Amino acid sequence: MRKYVLFLLTVLACLPGCIKREDAIVKDFVLGDLAIKRQKELNFQTPETMDDLNQFVEAKGGWIDNELKDGDAIVYQYLNGQPAPMAYEDALKLKNESPEENEAIIRTIGRLPESGVLPPDGTYKEIDYEAEFSRHSGADANTLNPVLVSTAPDFEIGGLMEIGLFGFTYDTFKPYASKDMNVSWQSSADRLIDKVVIRDDITWSDGEPFTAYDIEFSYKVIMSSKVPIPAVRSGTDRLVNVKAYDEHTIVFFHEKAMPINIFNMQFPIIPKHVYEESIKRDPTLTRSRTHAALEKNPVVAGSYELEKRDRDSEVVLKRREGYYMHNGKQVRQKPFFKRIRVKISPEPTTAFMKMKKGDIETMALPPDLWSQTNKQDYTDTCMKVQANQWTYFAFWWNLSSPLFSDIRVREALDVAFDHEEMLKTCRKGLDSPCMGLFAENSPWFPKDAGLKPFKRDVERAKQLLAEAGWKDVDNDGILEKEIDGKMTKFAFTMIVTNRPDRVEICNLLKTNLREVGIDMALQPLEFNVYVQNIQEKRYQASMGGWGAGADPYSALNVWGTGEARNNICYSNPEVDQLFKDGEVEFDWDKRIQIYQKIHLLIYNDRPCTWLFNENGCIGFRKGIRGIGFYARGPIYGTAWKAAKQEAAK
Repeated sequence: MRKYVLFLLTVLACLPGCIKREDAIVKDFVLGDLAIKRQKELNFQTPETMDDLNQFVEAKGGWIDNELKDGDAIVYQYLNGQPAPMAYEDALKLKNESPEENEAIIRTIGRLPESGVLPPDGTYKEIDYEAEFSRHSGADANTLNPVLVSTAPDFEIGGLMEIGLFGFTYDTFKPYASKDMNVSWQSSADRLIDKVVIRDDITWSDGEPFTAYDIEFSYKVIMSSKVPIPAVRSGTDRLVNVKAYDEHTIVFFHEKAMPINIFNMQFPIIPKHVYEESIKRDPTLTRSRTHAALEKNPVVAGSYELEKRDRDSEVVLKRREGYYMHNGKQVRQKPFFKRIRVKISPEPTTAFMKMKKGDIETMALPPDLWSQTNKQDYTDTCMKVQANQWTYFAFWWNLSSPLFSDIRVREALDVAFDHEEMLKTCRKGLDSPCMGLFAENSPWFPKDAGLKPFKRDVERAKQLLAEAGWKDVDNDGILEKEIDGKMTKFAFTMIVTNRPDRVEICNLLKTNLREVGIDMALQPLEFNVYVQNIQEKRYQASMGGWGAGADPYSALNVWGTGEARNNICYSNPEVDQLFKDGEVEFDWDKRIQIYQKIHLLIYNDRPCTWLFNENGCIGFRKGIRGIGFYARGPIYGTAWKAAKQEAAK
């Protein structure tokens, strides 16, 4: 009894301390300390007032007005710029059995209503605005806080709740400032300062106005060393400062004149009034009760807000009236769906069955499921399309491991693998072979370098391994080598997400490597566990992919020495310098040459075994319209369903 009382007293004594630690301000936390440090290094002084700023800019040549663009008109022109090749009803009858049918389906069904781009206070008569849309995701988002995003589900789900001041065209990737969000955009003559005046009809989901101070605050959050930013600091850290001069005027100060400056200005924005005090107590933005509650009920400014979330099952988003209505007036285009349901299903086969039943209305189709879409139980209610996209997959070697430090070993791994079998059997002939970080049909691929897809050459692989010092000393079929004074077997573990199509590719590698004396174990992981292992570099090898950025400079985040997503510890000083050259080169042709050289250098370093560029293959229920494609993948934000009177035609 005495021991129990002592234990209870100890627990009670700890409780106030626990609560205090939860509520106490972190003493060494400084908001925006990384930005402050950079400003000191550059001896940069931010103009205090608008008058000071204008005088400073006038001395440099004055302000230059930039054109604002209508984002809705841009996407309409992209999808509807050419006449539909056939009637909608005829396209529904196609089974997509040829490239010609595939193109006809995309250009006929992947369109917005034919009535044209609407004025801000209008709606499409053809659209059923009370409809819901059910999308599939293979994994849940790690976070709904936009400054902490790092995975594809983070961006896909969170992106439905966010807004941005800027966009880019789908065909040329040229950036622009949106009329939906901005009143004006000016740049200084020397291209070192951008001034944006935002509209006064933007609100957060809690009713508070969206202001320039939110943008300044978000920049400082991203540039705080104690905030664990996995992705979005890259690029944002090239800004010297971001300052709000009033509620609507935000100014971006750049380190140097660069063509990528506008992309650096496109960082995620969180509400200052929500996080200003809580971040002082929990800079991780994840551990406190306050931030846990915000993860369940985030305050957002985008077109949809969170209605319900069942972890690893479903995320339900509802249309946010405060996005498109202000003081009783419609100020932006009304989102096409009343509700979007993101159904979480790690197993594609399960999702495929749900799509055929109607529980899911669109999903990415892996090769084994694509081959099942010619059956009547699918074609009666569903369709399929595919398009090229710049997503690349590879076997990634952790270069900090002595197993993969020798380039001869990495070349041996390249030629030990049966690439043709992978493309034919595992990928069902749907994808193209990958030959580096830029896709073959992109401007940045070195077309004159004579690069060719890898082919299997077992004898060459054995020769390279022998040259690197790997020999089967004990005749057990597995190669050995002395490393740091210890005889080490060539054995490692490959981690991969637990998707069957990716596990299949890794099993093929396992079989191929065994033939050249390498023992590979395979560890399939749930997606978020896989990502955590990658980010923390707790792995020897992995299989996965990266999507393309809107500008080739974004690849720095993966390939630059010490960069946030350089999870394989790759480093090449010449590549680093070329990225620096590319960031300041305004001549388009010269920029292309720089990134082509980067591509070739990385390819020759063989930091990974390039596998395939994944085509965008999606299935969708008949009745879903408006899904387009561009080089980065499907455009789901333009999907819609026809109003009943329209559907009856």
